[in-house]
This record gives sequence, C-alpha cells and structure tokens, in this order.
Amino acid sequence: MVKKINSIILIIVFSILMIFTIYKLNKNHENKLYNVLYSKIEYASKECYLKKDCENEFTLKYLYDKKYLEIMYDPISKEELDKNTKIKIEKDKVIIEKK
Repeated sequence: MVKKINSIILIIVFSILMIFTIYKLNKNHENKLYNVLYSKIEYASKECYLKKDCENEFTLKYLYDKKYLEIMYDPISKEELDKNTKIKIEKDKVIIEKK
C-alpha cells in the first residue's frame, strides 16, 4: 500500500513539474515571437527616420504606405496589427505604442 501511495505522489509531482515547464517554455516562445515582431517594426521605423521620410511621430500605416514594412500580424492571434499604432522616435530610440 505504501508503494502505491509513493508511486501516486511521484506521478503527481512529476506531472506538476511537466505542466510548469511546458507553460514556461510556451511563454518564452511567445515572448521571442513578439520580440521579433517589434524588432522588425523598430528597424523599419529607424530606417524611415534616418532617410528623413518620417517625422518623430507616425503610425504603422505610414510605414506600410511608404513600403518600409509589409503588413504585420500578431504572431499568436494571427490578426493584423492595428494600422493606427503610434510610433515615436525620441533620442534615437523607437517607442511603439503596444496595446
């Protein structure tokens, strides 16, 4: 009987650890996907700003219209990003309004 209880406890602990690990891996993967998405937007914004096609404040739609960026989609929900997302450049740093 004691062996059976120990086995059950071991299985429960192992299951909890597996669930926690899978959750952390999934969150880490999602964060990396968002980092790639926003780094593409930052790169296109800086390029536009350095070529003096953009002012200090503009929208994502402006980057689409000027062909600096293709239409971007949320990597998790697969929805198109809001074209009215504001982008600011302050002190050579790109700030993206995230919702």
